[in-house]
Amino acid sequence: MKLEEKIAKLNELAEKIEGDVPIEDVFKIFEESVALANECMAALNDCKGKLQILQEKVRLTDEN
Repeated sequence: MKLEEKIAKLNELAEKIEGDVPIEDVFKIFEESVALANECMAALNDCKGKLQILQEKVRLTDEN
């Protein structure tokens, strides 16, 4: 699943949890939300690392 799809799913889950949902389902939704949030954070951190590498390459190119 793409990052954008994961974020959309997180929004869906947030809307569900705000509704009239049995407490058992709330825990399941929350658990799924935490897992998705962790996946999103990992993907964003990966992107951040790649951007930092690209910025460093640009700096090295500008210096020459």
